[in-house]
Amino acid sequence: MSEPRPNETGAVPAGTVETDARPEPRSLTIALALPIVGAGVMAGGVFDGAWGRVAAVCAGLLGLGLALVVERVRRPLLLNLAVVGGIFAIGLVTVLPGGPANLGSLQVLVAEAVASGDVLRPPVPFTVGWQAIVGWLMGLIGFTTGWVAISYRRPPLAAMVPLPFAAIAGISVPSAAQVPSGIAVLVLFAAGLGTLSAVQARAESHDAPSLGFEIQRALRAIPVLALIAVGAVGLSRADFLFPDPFIDPASEAQKPRPVPLEDVEDRVLFTVDSLITGPWRQGGLDVYDGKDWRLAPFAEGELSAVPSSGVVDEDLRSRQGSKATFTVAGLSGAVLPTLPNTVGIIAQGPRLSYDARNANIRVSQGQLTAGLTYTVTAAALPTVEELRQVTSELPEEVLEFAVIPVEPPPAAAALIDRAPKSSKWDEFDFLRTHLLDNVTAAGLGVPRSVTAARVQDMLAGSQEASPYEIVAAQAMFARWIGIPARIGYGFDGGDLLDGQFQVRPRHGASFVEVYFPGFKWLPVIGTPKKAKPTVGGDPSQQQVDPSVLPSDEIGVELLLPAVVDPPGILGDQLRRAALISVATFLLLFSGYLIWPAVRKAWLRSRLRDAAGRAGPRARLALAYAEWRDHACDFGFDHPTDTPLMFLRRFPEDEEHTALAWLVTRALWGDLGLEVTEEMATAAEELSRALRHRLSTAQPVTLRAIALISRLSLDTPFAPETDLRKGGEMRETRQRQLVSAAQR
Repeated sequence: MSEPRPNETGAVPAGTVETDARPEPRSLTIALALPIVGAGVMAGGVFDGAWGRVAAVCAGLLGLGLALVVERVRRPLLLNLAVVGGIFAIGLVTVLPGGPANLGSLQVLVAEAVASGDVLRPPVPFTVGWQAIVGWLMGLIGFTTGWVAISYRRPPLAAMVPLPFAAIAGISVPSAAQVPSGIAVLVLFAAGLGTLSAVQARAESHDAPSLGFEIQRALRAIPVLALIAVGAVGLSRADFLFPDPFIDPASEAQKPRPVPLEDVEDRVLFTVDSLITGPWRQGGLDVYDGKDWRLAPFAEGELSAVPSSGVVDEDLRSRQGSKATFTVAGLSGAVLPTLPNTVGIIAQGPRLSYDARNANIRVSQGQLTAGLTYTVTAAALPTVEELRQVTSELPEEVLEFAVIPVEPPPAAAALIDRAPKSSKWDEFDFLRTHLLDNVTAAGLGVPRSVTAARVQDMLAGSQEASPYEIVAAQAMFARWIGIPARIGYGFDGGDLLDGQFQVRPRHGASFVEVYFPGFKWLPVIGTPKKAKPTVGGDPSQQQVDPSVLPSDEIGVELLLPAVVDPPGILGDQLRRAALISVATFLLLFSGYLIWPAVRKAWLRSRLRDAAGRAGPRARLALAYAEWRDHACDFGFDHPTDTPLMFLRRFPEDEEHTALAWLVTRALWGDLGLEVTEEMATAAEELSRALRHRLSTAQPVTLRAIALISRLSLDTPFAPETDLRKGGEMRETRQRQLVSAAQR
């Protein structure tokens, strides 16, 4: 390929410096707005109501408008201030519909929204804090999209900027809205890319079609977009694309994960104002697999909103007889403590849901907050005589809770044969009383596996078991004799203070619950007659019951004093000093390595600002100097080579040749007095393209080394372009350029 030569008019030959065919701003804005709207639709779907989508879309479009406005700003400092201030203002605009008073407490509201992000389940309430966060995020997405398209002139890449954000937001969108939102995003992105393709084709051809032609072409695209939407709906319902999972955790009964009492902070969880002493129920284990008692599958729960009347069980409404008022203090989680056989609840504050299977009440969104006060009414407990007279058949919905997959061991079977058969209650009461009177409580009451062999050991072996194992054995005995049973858990009793029970972690309890027709699930509280002392641990975290007798085996904790040398602290001090020294050295060394990259970026910004004020000739010279300094950092250091001599260091390249001839003619040749803004812009584009191509051709490690290289700082290609204190290019260099042009 021959080198380009100047023609008779003094212009660079055609094809050497490509003209910048920019798309029409209005059409480009529409093409970029479509994917931004799609990302806003997806991000707003995380929140409750339509206002989240509206605010997200508006914030994204405002960010795009900000990019169009600040693109005209040339001073770097003003540009950065305009970008940061504009994005911050977009967040404030999204907050204003809720009232200007929210601006004063915006920091606190945003912090609350961030803190609730880990516990809320979509759809999340679109609070003021979330409004500001969405405004800032979507404003940044919109601005980045516009900036990449306009400043870097990469519209196709810019159209893909909102896509990752939409994909991330799609993970949190409620499952019912994922398919519609995904289809809307897909259609908008496709429409945006199609519009962008048409805009670029029109810009390159310099032939603007009429408005009627564009409308006709848009109408022809509607069937294609409709076909894409229909195809997406069909694929979303196809079994081969979204097959049913082999294992669904929501459909599997889960083992409880208890926290040891010594790992729990001793604090007041909640207070109760009631005439009864408990239990304060929170849930139950109603699935027994022959080894472990498990929580009910979450997917099988009949979760429904608590009605405005507060009544959650109409069947027991006529039997309500007990009441308790709870005030949450340090209790976490989403489940409210209630009374067994809850009839209704009266509460002000968060929305509540009722689980008909577990018979518990939970907040629909988030966690319990301190200060929440509510009143619970429950059915009155029946008398023993009423239980003895129950002869009704079990309802079908509770038959599964009377089934147990293992047969009773010999000792249990013998005990069942001895039990009275006058009524189901008398039979169960005999069995549970035998366990409480003859099995010694030993150990902590944390859930563990309880098999038929373990029950045999309780009755005819060691005759020891943990409190949880004793409760589990009672539930197993109830099922063996045909009574539906489960293990309830929560708290029992509390510290009585000023007429209220203060419930702490040490008041945690598990108890057996049995089902009798007409009375439903009844808690049966029992205390073992004997218990072994618990050695070790915090005594304040242990329950003390004076009615429980010590076991026959006395456990005594012996403390033997021993004289030991005090541990030396010199080693710790030396180790700490060494760690601080190493950390300081690594920090300083990292700063030393990174400093050249920071210095070069700062100089580049200052030089470009000064060259922009000095004129097109200075811009052109600086563009070539940046190319030579960039090549120097990669090892191509030939400071004495002229632009045309430097060409021979590389294979023939059209862009490199065009830049070398343009710089030579503009600084030392026939174009010295005719350097225009277009020439300077062309030189900057060619320099940028050469730097980019040189970098991408190198491995990542070499690019990192070039980034922190000091070669271009120590031996710059054009040292005369250094800055004085005022930030201007040296006047001597300017005079040399003018003199060279005149010659």
